[in-house]
Amino acid sequence: MKLPSLKLPFSLKRRKKGGDDDEDDEAFDLDEEDEPEEEDDEGGEDEDDEEEEGSAWERMDPQRKILIISALAGGLLLTSIFGGAAWFLLGSSEPEQVADPRRPDGSIAIPTAPSPGEGGALTPPGEGGAPPAAAGGQAAPAKGGAAPGAAPPAEKVVAGISASQVAIQNEGTSGLAAAVPTPGAVQDPDRGRVIPFATAEAFKGIAWIEGVEALARVPDLALVEKGPDGRDMPIVARNGTRPMDAYARPVAEADAGIPRIAVLIRGIGLSRTASITAIKALPPEVSLVISPYARDPSDWVIRARLAGHEVFLGLPMESANFPFEDAGPLALNTTRQVDDNMRTLRTLLGLVPGYVGFMSRFGSKFGVAEGQLKPVFEEIKSRGLMFVDSGESGSGAMTRIAAELSLPKAVVNIHLDRTPTEGEIASKLLRFGALARSQSIAVAMGEPYPHTIRELKNWLAAQPPDKMRLVPVSAIADRQIVQ
Repeated sequence: MKLPSLKLPFSLKRRKKGGDDDEDDEAFDLDEEDEPEEEDDEGGEDEDDEEEEGSAWERMDPQRKILIISALAGGLLLTSIFGGAAWFLLGSSEPEQVADPRRPDGSIAIPTAPSPGEGGALTPPGEGGAPPAAAGGQAAPAKGGAAPGAAPPAEKVVAGISASQVAIQNEGTSGLAAAVPTPGAVQDPDRGRVIPFATAEAFKGIAWIEGVEALARVPDLALVEKGPDGRDMPIVARNGTRPMDAYARPVAEADAGIPRIAVLIRGIGLSRTASITAIKALPPEVSLVISPYARDPSDWVIRARLAGHEVFLGLPMESANFPFEDAGPLALNTTRQVDDNMRTLRTLLGLVPGYVGFMSRFGSKFGVAEGQLKPVFEEIKSRGLMFVDSGESGSGAMTRIAAELSLPKAVVNIHLDRTPTEGEIASKLLRFGALARSQSIAVAMGEPYPHTIRELKNWLAAQPPDKMRLVPVSAIADRQIVQ
């Protein structure tokens, strides 16, 4: 009978020669033969343990996996948020200025250095009677006096316009006279100046027209009445004279067979230099449109009439493309009641004296609201004024409604500078001339841009008087071919 193998201590396994019992030897021999198998079994168990450990992630519940991954992602997100907040709060609040002097709007800022004894700050215009900044960029010392040699404070720049540019434009020292240094002014050689895109530099080479006969002074007391707020409102005189007739530029008789062209330049009063250039450099037959948002619009009416130009007033209207076309707070709006729009119109009527009529600005939404528009046109007609459709609404409804009400009118046929480049403006002028020859009368409109003034001035000078005649807009009221 064979006994089953027993696992004995290792020390007993090695005592093979110490016993005389054959069965014990045989048992021990059997143990020795079975030993490797025992060791293999133990090794197999270790491998199984490793495999179990390696597949633990695979055997894990999917929901638990999602929770672990979400926790890791959340920790990373929180780390990024708190790290960004710490950088924003503790980091530099003002990045270092880039050396490139060209701004996105085309202006050039030349770095300045403070001159000895100056803090480099600008004094606001009119504050404390301090003189404005000089044309060459010389700034008046700041009130309170900064320490000599101190670095000038960084100027805030919004939309490419610095505070000093605004101060200079408002004070008027960036006008055409700015190109000539003020007598006695000392310019430090280390100082530069900020040059906006519409300074005298941009209009260099555009000659002024001298010896123009001025129009009569305004207002004519027979053509005004006091409004509810005490301002002068235009009215038709007792003898039937309308403001559009009294304030228009006179036109001499000429051959009716010669094509007639009329030009309006709008936005007068928004930029001092551009407005002065348009007034002084363009022929007096060019009509000017004063912006209701201009600073001191009555001053621009006087300047324009002294140079022989008749003037219109801009009439802002709500656009369907708001906010990309924003007519501003004085715009006639379809969301208001008729009485509210009429109050806005009367505010505009009493804004300045001496204008011939209104020209629309935008109006693609208000211009098709017939119920809102008719009372406005009736008021304009009753006060002896005319209306010019800028053509921006694209519908032609304003011209049609004005014709139904017998409101004296004109309509702009061509916009010269929607793309204000020399080539595009020259192309539009050629189309303008061709339209005038085919229809006998044509009206163009532009902005007081340097390229517009230069190209328009040169083109008008090149037209033979017996082939093309420039007249003010008032002279072609109700004479156009309106489709």
